[in-house]
Amino acid sequence: MPSNTLYTKENEILTRLMREMRVAAGLTQAACSEALGKPQSYVSKIEGGSQRIDLLQLRDYCRVCEVSLTTFVRRFESAL
Repeated sequence: MPSNTLYTKENEILTRLMREMRVAAGLTQAACSEALGKPQSYVSKIEGGSQRIDLLQLRDYCRVCEVSLTTFVRRFESAL
């Protein structure tokens, strides 16, 4: 596995699916970041692929978008 996972096809898929999930939930980046208690730049960096996200952050992101973490992971695995 490459030492820098930010610039992999897998990370591109992850960030695309996160953006799609947020949009499908009807949330702007600003609304999503507010619900997360983070600045809007946090969501922008994650969705832009320049900021890594850990499992707990992903779970919070899914919760805000009203999608279960397991559902999101299934979508991610299918997209790979």
